[in-house]
Amino acid sequence: MVVHAASPRFPSTLLRKGRDVRTNRPGRGVRNGVLGQSFGPRTSVSADGEMSLVAATPAAAPELWDRYVDGAWASYSRHGVTRALDIDEVASGATTTLFYVVLDRAGEMLGGVRAQGPYTVIEQSHVLTEWEHSPGLDVVAGQLRSRLPHGIVEMKSAWVGKGSPGREVSGMLARTALPTIELTGSRYLFASAADHVLRQWESSGGRIDVNVPAAAYPSDQYRTRLMWWDRETFAREAQPAVWEAMVADAQALCGRAVSAAVA
Repeated sequence: MVVHAASPRFPSTLLRKGRDVRTNRPGRGVRNGVLGQSFGPRTSVSADGEMSLVAATPAAAPELWDRYVDGAWASYSRHGVTRALDIDEVASGATTTLFYVVLDRAGEMLGGVRAQGPYTVIEQSHVLTEWEHSPGLDVVAGQLRSRLPHGIVEMKSAWVGKGSPGREVSGMLARTALPTIELTGSRYLFASAADHVLRQWESSGGRIDVNVPAAAYPSDQYRTRLMWWDRETFAREAQPAVWEAMVADAQALCGRAVSAAVA
């Protein structure tokens, strides 16, 4: 996952003309968890009322999904790392279990992120490609394999819009860890990104895996790290104020009290 600021929009509606937008294409071996294809959109409003976090499946909110993909493409294009974004696969919605976007009060999209999984085989994870030519591939594969039976979900294609309040938007996206774990019924959540990005996400209880060396991906100019969230520990690891906001978000988005909300 690479987090960048977005620039002009990509015409994703043209890319997907004549193609169904749906989650978890049959035959890919991805479990649906507790989600159906028509989940959402559901909204949680920030404490100050300035931003909203919206969760949905691509099939349930196709126009919102189009805007999310536009923003992701523009962001990755601006930084010259589109090879890290398989735009055909992403735009189809086939591997996306759930996605989130942050909107301002006027409805402008400020950023977003999507989830894949829970996986049934480790080869479904993109991090194996990211570490393919870097030290630590065996360690990454072993971690995926050992956690697989407990449910693992990967967060992908995060972006923050150019000119938006970046730290605030990134913080709101980091809080998607709890609702994602709740909605997918998984224990583990993981993401890969630059070290400085993941440091911001540690506020939500994720931890950079120090046993995995940084990968030179998507190019030698980048140092990509791996972060894990664990349902059984991240309530204690998260900053208290962030955890309180995460629980509020998760309850609004899941429509119920959350089982992981135990500090």
